[in-house]
Amino acid sequence: MYFVGIDIGTSSISGVAYTAKSRKIESVTVPNDAGISSAKRWERAQNPMRILEIVRTIINDFSVRYTTIQGIGITGQMHGILYVNREGDAISPLYTWQDGRANLRYKTGMTYAAFLSEVTGHTVPTGFGLATHFYNSRNDLVPGGVAKICTITDFVVMKLVDLKTPVTDYSNAAGLGLFDVEQLNFDHAGLAKVGVDSSLLPDLAESTISRGHYRSIPVYMAIGDNQAAFLGSVSHLNSSIHVTVGTSSQVSVFSAKYMKIPGIETRPFPGGGYMLVGAALCGGQAFAMLRTFFEDTVAKFSTSSTEGIDFYKIMTSVTYKDDSSDLPIVETLFDGTRSAPDKRGHIENISTHNFTPDNLIIGLLKGICRELYQFYQALPEEVRKAKSVLVGSGNALKRNPLLCRAFEEQFNTALIFSPYDEEAAFGACLNAIAGSKNLDFEFIQLS
Repeated sequence: MYFVGIDIGTSSISGVAYTAKSRKIESVTVPNDAGISSAKRWERAQNPMRILEIVRTIINDFSVRYTTIQGIGITGQMHGILYVNREGDAISPLYTWQDGRANLRYKTGMTYAAFLSEVTGHTVPTGFGLATHFYNSRNDLVPGGVAKICTITDFVVMKLVDLKTPVTDYSNAAGLGLFDVEQLNFDHAGLAKVGVDSSLLPDLAESTISRGHYRSIPVYMAIGDNQAAFLGSVSHLNSSIHVTVGTSSQVSVFSAKYMKIPGIETRPFPGGGYMLVGAALCGGQAFAMLRTFFEDTVAKFSTSSTEGIDFYKIMTSVTYKDDSSDLPIVETLFDGTRSAPDKRGHIENISTHNFTPDNLIIGLLKGICRELYQFYQALPEEVRKAKSVLVGSGNALKRNPLLCRAFEEQFNTALIFSPYDEEAAFGACLNAIAGSKNLDFEFIQLS
């Protein structure tokens, strides 16, 4: 008896097939080649139908080899939106979480995101679906015939089960913005203040509900990828600190009760409770930027081709330095922050003898960790005292032993990983198992 989980990432799409009986798992990852080029430097869009095609291919491939699949769970990139008509067809591209249109200046001189946040009282950063929609609605970019706004994961679920109306769970709904996390509902009064039509929002449902069937296999509600990665990584809910590094990065802990903490996002958790999340916009992307810099530098000053040079391997093989006093200090805010999108990274503490490639690599990795640790330090002491297990996920972390060491140094504890690859896809799989009536399954241990 197998269950399948799918993770629709920004740059790749992953799937797992898992059987709880033997705990056997198979994973597959393929590139997400659905990107749409744009002349607008702030626009980040993808083709939703291409994403759907890739997801179907992964599921169909698993179905050939595992004929007893009992459920399909979906997760993926949060915050982004697309528009669908009354037939449930996509009539726009997917505007991803990286889309920067809401950072453009509005008529008041504020950015669209800042104006939206000030008027409604909610923090709605650029990239959040309703900030994107607010910009589109003010600039006549909402397509004609629109019936609903939805996330890419809710769109895929809807299409897999051949329905026409998207439905979202609380974790994805909160990722759109203007959502009352404590009451688990959109702030309709706040939406009315800025002239956003609430009827365009998807209906809400619990994460473990089945929306229908794909080739006789139940397909469950999509959940946010941050929540899914937590589910697929930790074994102990209340004592774990979860750090995940992909293109962006997050530090997350579970809280049974609602909390409002400056600088920290409070997100609904599948099955009840909340996640307290510190989200950095530039995680693994910072290391990728440095790799590109080194590659461009070699190309600039050498007549030899850079083809065949494994820059990542070289960069992750330098000698780690615990002592930071004589290292360049790198602040990795290269894409700003949620609250200060115009802020930029910088490098300081440079001397005549420490400005070397090796030191810059170590300094940057420590900067990635330091940003997440600062989020963690913003949590109340009562929350931090209960956390003792540091759990990591994300390929940018798993494939970089130096970054792992930097996290261990920063948090002063050992870093462990889930025994399974593709944690977010596995977490979506666990959500499907929890929704199934065939198995008595708890999400994770409450200890």
